[in-house]
Amino acid sequence: MKKYILIILAVAFITMLPLFTSDYKSSHDTKFHLANIDSLTEQIEKDFFNPSKIVGNIGNDFGYGTNLFYPPLSHYVASYINVVIDNPVISVEIVYFISLFLSGISMFLLSKALSKNDYIGLISAIIYMLFPYHLSDIYIRDAIGESLLFIFLPLILLGLYELFNDNNKKFYIFFVIGYVGGILSHLTMMTYFTALILIFLIFKYKKSIKYIKQFVIASIFILAITSPFLVTLLQQKLLGNYNVFVEGVMVQGTWGNALNILKYIMIGDKWGTGETRFYIDLIVLILLFLTLKKYKQYNNKYYNYILIFGIISLILSSKLFPWDLLPKSLRIIQFPWRFVTFVSLSISVLAPLCISKFNDKKMLSIILIIFMVLLAQPNLKQATNEVIDINNLEYWYGLGYQKEYLPVNTANNLDYYDNRNHDIIIKEGETNIEIIDNDVPYLEFKVDNNVTVELPRIYYIGYTLLDENNNKISFYENEYGFIETKLGSGTYKLDFTGTKYDELAKIVSIISIVGFGVFVWRKK
Repeated sequence: MKKYILIILAVAFITMLPLFTSDYKSSHDTKFHLANIDSLTEQIEKDFFNPSKIVGNIGNDFGYGTNLFYPPLSHYVASYINVVIDNPVISVEIVYFISLFLSGISMFLLSKALSKNDYIGLISAIIYMLFPYHLSDIYIRDAIGESLLFIFLPLILLGLYELFNDNNKKFYIFFVIGYVGGILSHLTMMTYFTALILIFLIFKYKKSIKYIKQFVIASIFILAITSPFLVTLLQQKLLGNYNVFVEGVMVQGTWGNALNILKYIMIGDKWGTGETRFYIDLIVLILLFLTLKKYKQYNNKYYNYILIFGIISLILSSKLFPWDLLPKSLRIIQFPWRFVTFVSLSISVLAPLCISKFNDKKMLSIILIIFMVLLAQPNLKQATNEVIDINNLEYWYGLGYQKEYLPVNTANNLDYYDNRNHDIIIKEGETNIEIIDNDVPYLEFKVDNNVTVELPRIYYIGYTLLDENNNKISFYENEYGFIETKLGSGTYKLDFTGTKYDELAKIVSIISIVGFGVFVWRKK
């Protein structure tokens, strides 16, 4: 297997070389990610093992809560790398290289397990890595979370395969790691992926019931391990009022992008532009045609399931599916063409099956890899020519396109938010105010009279306000989405500590990770 890993590594290196050797250009989501990664890095430098989820710089330096809502894996991995190398751009490039390489490894494992053929597994891996939409996620969209998702989807399917072949230990390893990584990479896509998996399990209900115990145990581990993210997100949803949860907000300016089904065969479409590519490469189309032509010869029920999964995903990505008839809450995927991720998964598994009918599989594989790498070259160009200057990051992009992680009250009063200074504003009463320390999210200040004040912090669930005797002081969200409180004379400290449920979730997650390791180790 070592030589196949080296080939996958070489292809990942060649594919990423243009990104490493040229100036980093601004693509669709570049400035959002870099602003958040650089800001999170500052919090990690303050507290390496427990950085604040509220960051400065973004949100006019009032403390912004991207990390309370956004799946953390991509930003945290890049930020911890950035702590070491002090360059957010190179940190992102390293994450992309790792994700591309590991996505090839995970697909190789899945395809090899299904086909029992190393060469088919290898070609599946290369197709998956070089799929034009996958490369667009890196070079055009700069969708770092989605690119990480490519690692974990094959592992989930591999876990299901192992389960239905009564290999419980491998099921737990692949399924739990796949789901944990997927949830922490892109929760929305994982929600739709889970819906498709559930349809399959319901369809195969007799077999699914047989393994209900394994599914329950795996689900408990998945939810427990990811609980620090999920519990925080749930609290913001239930106890706060934030733009991201308002129906329709996340589809503003993004909807109506379902594909014409012919996009899949428009080879070379969008070459030389800053637009996302959805087509299937010529070599892959030929392989897929040869496989489907003799499909009955590949007598494997799992291929049938993956074929159906791919067809459903293709329809969901296209104008054939009546997305506009669905409630806006079911359109949070924003772009129906995101289902191309699932289509690429299916095609990568199925297309190389025809290789089994050739005698010299080794030479054929070499030729196919060379041609696929060459055909991928036009897709290794970023969306614009605007060079990123890491010394002058535009932090306001870190808010997100819809400013989705602001409180609704702030989003509805953007003029106030844009023009507010960083003073503590007196709402009622008269007092002298001394700001002792203002280091987002931390704020220490002193007042000398009874007063109602608005603090220069956006309201998020998880802040704690203490007086000089460490007694908790109540506060609330005001009409502008800022923290407001009634105080007497004294010194006060505001900090984002998280809630007691956040602390509990961290403990549960750590125990669950250790417990999962022991559980798997003891499994036969």
